[in-house]
Amino acid sequence: MRFIIIISIIFFSSCFNPNILQQDEPFFRMQRTACYGTCPQYTVSIYNHGKITYNGKFFVDKIGCFSSFISDDEVTAIKLLLDDIDFFSLDKEYISPMTDIPSVVTDIYLAGKRHKVVDRLEGPKSLKKCYLIIDSIIDSIQDWSACESLMIE
Repeated sequence: MRFIIIISIIFFSSCFNPNILQQDEPFFRMQRTACYGTCPQYTVSIYNHGKITYNGKFFVDKIGCFSSFISDDEVTAIKLLLDDIDFFSLDKEYISPMTDIPSVVTDIYLAGKRHKVVDRLEGPKSLKKCYLIIDSIIDSIQDWSACESLMIE
């Protein structure tokens, strides 16, 4: 009996594939944080298979959690953009001494590597370009659906 249990454990553990986990979590997450005024606050997450989720909090057109899909070409373009700006070599923080401005928190998980950048006004222009492209993708999506499950962030 012990032999069967050991063989079963070996069999099931050999089936584990970490790439499956990466498919279930976003490779790209961007959060725009609050300011003392009417700054848009939302989080957008993009998955390898094209799913995109948007969680609007304050001062945005869509309040709540919504999801849609983008094309494989758009997913590839985002990944190429991240490579072009050499995202993984960016500093972890670009912080302005001013406190009444929002931050953009970008968290990337690609090829088993994770890097998070907090940008409060001082980030490089290439990073700002990335934000604009993601925002334009969000704005171009017409067929948002309410999320099936409550998204907590």
